Amino acid sequence: MIQHPEKSRFIFPFRGRDAGFIGAILLDLLHDGAIDVENGRLIMKSTDTNLSAAHSQVLNHIQGSARTRRVRTWITRLSKKSGKYIREVQGGLERKKLIRLEHKKFLVFKYCRSKLVRPETRKQIIYEIRDQLFHPKPVSDEKSLILAVIDACGLYSLICRDRQERKACRHRIRKIMKTDDVSRGVSHAIQEVHAAIAAAVAASKAAAVAASS
Repeated sequence: MIQHPEKSRFIFPFRGRDAGFIGAILLDLLHDGAIDVENGRLIMKSTDTNLSAAHSQVLNHIQGSARTRRVRTWITRLSKKSGKYIREVQGGLERKKLIRLEHKKFLVFKYCRSKLVRPETRKQIIYEIRDQLFHPKPVSDEKSLILAVIDACGLYSLICRDRQERKACRHRIRKIMKTDDVSRGVSHAIQEVHAAIAAAVAASKAAAVAASS
């Protein structure tokens, strides 16, 4: 969703992207049953996942810790290595022919840009999210993860056309997070991770503003 539909760049600001990306991986692992959240701390439930190489690396990193840590602490720590995980996910998307990676070089610096191969896939995802929000219906655990990331990262501009829609979507998503639209156990864990993502994204943005002032 954060990939520009036409250009080789992301739409989401860099300063909050890393925390949001790591938070999304943790939500995936939560849904996969590999981790859980107890009293605000990440708990290992499995040492293996088939989601992707990036998910496996994050899970191994958490497993290698000698102590349990709070969700926000893990998001902050893992965000420092988010570039590696992002490249892993992009590689998987390229193999599925959803994006094309463009390898570039400036002076001695090498970097990579991604571009959508099938923009209609992104349009379909946004359509399904809008349909979920503007035509309320039962929410699957999987769909609730996407909604949690949208709210925590403030991605309303990607799915809403104006301020009135943003207000309505924000109200609907936060209602979903607090009700039984999502199974209770999953809902509580999602709320914990959601709050940690939002706090980490806000901290990243504040640090960026402070550094530029």
